[in-house]
Amino acid sequence: MTFETKTPAAHTAAPTVLKPEQHHSKAAEHLELAAKSHKEVAKLISANDHTGAQAHVKVAQEHLMHAQTHAQAAKKAMPAAK
Repeated sequence: MTFETKTPAAHTAAPTVLKPEQHHSKAAEHLELAAKSHKEVAKLISANDHTGAQAHVKVAQEHLMHAQTHAQAAKKAMPAAK
């Protein structure tokens, strides 16, 4: 059984028009997708499908990158603490 993961759209930076909580939600979504990809990597390695595993590693890395971008954007969008 092959796990299908949608590859994230190639965007360079998280839009700054989102609210901080929206950025955190997007970061969480990307982290969940990265975790699913890593689980699939483990399954594929166990099945001796290293080519397929490598493809999922790339997808996981992209999701991690997008999660980090959203986390940084959330930090910038946060109002000053009182």
